[in-house]
Parts: sequence; C-alpha cells; structure tokens
Amino acid sequence: MGATMADRIDLQEAAQRLGVHYQTAYRWVREGRLPAVRVRGRYELGVDDVDAFARQRDEPASATVRRGRREWGRSADRLLAALIAGDERTASDVVARLHAQGESALDVLGRVVAPAMAGIGERWAAGELMVAHEHRASEIVSRLLAGIDQRRPGRPRGTVVVTAPPGELHGLPVDMAAAVLREDGWSVELLGPNMPADDLHGFVESVAPDLVVLTVTTPRAADPAEEISRDLNEAGHDVLVGEPGRTLGELVQAAREVRAEQRRLLARRPDRQPPQ
Repeated sequence: MGATMADRIDLQEAAQRLGVHYQTAYRWVREGRLPAVRVRGRYELGVDDVDAFARQRDEPASATVRRGRREWGRSADRLLAALIAGDERTASDVVARLHAQGESALDVLGRVVAPAMAGIGERWAAGELMVAHEHRASEIVSRLLAGIDQRRPGRPRGTVVVTAPPGELHGLPVDMAAAVLREDGWSVELLGPNMPADDLHGFVESVAPDLVVLTVTTPRAADPAEEISRDLNEAGHDVLVGEPGRTLGELVQAAREVRAEQRRLLARRPDRQPPQ
C-alpha cells in the first residue's frame, strides 16, 4: 500500500531528517539511492523510505582499503584540469564520486580541492591564467561545496565563528574551513571574508562563541588578523588564525585541542560543570 500524503515529506524536510545539506539529499535522489517522486515540480519522499535510508547509512561499513597518495593525486589533477577548462560537470563528478564513496569532507577538500586550487594559483602567478580563470574556478568549487558540506547529527562540539580579516578577499578558504568544522561537529557562524574588525568584535560579543577562526591567504591580511586575534584574546575569546601553508586537518585538530583545554579549565572550577 502506497504512502499517504501525511506520510510524505519534501526534500528539504528529508535533508533535515537525515542531518545533511539539501544538495546532498538532492544528489542521492538523482543517483537513485533515495526513493522519491516528483509532484508538481518538487520531490516528495516517504517518511519510511527516508528512515530506512538513514538506518542503512548508520550500519557499519565493511573495511575498505584507504586511498593512497597517488590516487588522491590523480583526483586532484583531474579536478585541476576541469577547473582550468571551466568544466563544471567534470569537476562536480570528481568531487561527487569521492563523497559518494564515503570519503570525508576533510579528505576531499584537503587532499583534492586544496591542491587543485593551489595549482590554479601557481598558474595564475606564472601568467598562464587570468584573474578571471581563478575567479571562475573559485566559483565552481564554492558550488561544489554545497554537495559535501554536512552537519554531524547530535550535540554540537561548540560554536565557532569563521571569517577572514579586512584585506582578505578570498571567500573560498573561509567556506572550506566552515565545511570541515561543521563535519567535525561544530555549530558554525559563517561571516565570509573581509570582515571589518569593529563589526566582528560586536558580533563575537553578542554571540559569545567558543572559538573564532580567521583565514588568511594574503600578506596584507596578516597584520589585521594578528591585531584582531590579540584584541579578542584580551576580551577572553579563543582565536585560531589559519595562515598560508596550514592544512584543513591542522585546523580541525587545533580547534579540538582548544575545546579540550576549555573543558579542562572549566572542570577545575568548583561552581561549573564541563560542557557536554
């Protein structure tokens, strides 16, 4: 017997029920992995089908052989070639296949997307690509992020503000940092690049996050980032500055260490209980 209208939900509700981004649920429907029907131009899904899919995803996966450096390198090279050519279909295929195979956002971004974008930057610096090519590649990757940016179900690890200081105009590193932190269980307040210092201070005071992350890719943004970090530290806020050359994995690990230290300090206070 088919599901009644009351047993059906739309794709946005299904994504929330599964704890993933809307674009991820949409891709699963397009791939035929998540059953859905199209009604008046929108997808509808049976609640039972969504719950069954969730249970299947939660089952322990069989042990698989981890990708070697060469395999990651081939994926990065393929993505780089697609970005240079402006071939969004191929770029999307590279990222979507890795994500569908269960690779984490941290690995996909850190081992494939970041090296590919570094290759774009190197070719721009060598005069082989125009600024327009770099901007096009960044826009393609920003759209791809929607398909792999997942929020982990359950209680957040903490709240983090992710932004970039005045003078830092590159938004993609901010988005990538936000994606891997969300996957690691953080509740992310994403403010984008080139954030005025006064506005950031006011926002941090109003939100009272557990951590502030500043991404820096250009030398002119280093001094503003250092000044903001110092001022926020003096106001009692923990700050991490993602400097050029630091990996996304190092960012995630550093954020975990900050949170662990916060818990240790709070646990020593007789009037407080450590955060869950």
